[in-house]
Amino acid sequence: MIPWMSKKINLLDLFPDKNVAEIDGIARVLHGHCEVMSRIYTRLERERPQIIDDLMKSRSMNVKVDSSKTTN
Repeated sequence: MIPWMSKKINLLDLFPDKNVAEIDGIARVLHGHCEVMSRIYTRLERERPQIIDDLMKSRSMNVKVDSSKTTN
């Protein structure tokens, strides 16, 4: 959960007008997006770690992720 949020929300909270099938489709898209972002971050970390360090210094990225500890 995001620290500043008062309660955990789910996709039904975000998309109350959608049915279960539509929510499943949204979840697949979001999971796919997260997978792509994870691969981009892992590749940058491996091939161009300076970019990650620069993002940290410029405050464009708040936390450096240890991709070896992420789950798939």
